[in-house]
Amino acid sequence: MKEKYGIYQKTKNGKAQNIPLTDEAMEILQARKLTSKSKWALPNDSSKSGHLERPYEAWNRICKKAGIKNFRIHDLRRTFASCLSDIGAGQYIIRAALNHINFESTSDYSIVSTELLREYMSKVTQMISGHMQSYNIYNTI
Repeated sequence: MKEKYGIYQKTKNGKAQNIPLTDEAMEILQARKLTSKSKWALPNDSSKSGHLERPYEAWNRICKKAGIKNFRIHDLRRTFASCLSDIGAGQYIIRAALNHINFESTSDYSIVSTELLREYMSKVTQMISGHMQSYNIYNTI
């Protein structure tokens, strides 16, 4: 976390993904670190690894507590992609953010910098935060 990115090893396409962390994400992770004795940002005592591997049970509890029905984790990806598009991110940024490898032939030569991706991710975070000012995210997990 010192480098302000996370690494997600087990992706659907088999390609590890470096995920730029926004200042807001770092703040949440630091707050969790202060209240946890685990070395993991998202610990899970029932998994072999000791960290959250399959977030579906936690997601379902969060949705139930919030009174949200029929909202899947994958819906967050679609929402995130839509928000990126709404703030003007191009298709290369969106594809990089979603870790898609299905680029058109010329896109293999295009590289999206981590800082540019972080900038767009931060804009989405600010956009969402603006809609959720009265909601305390620290009490949802």
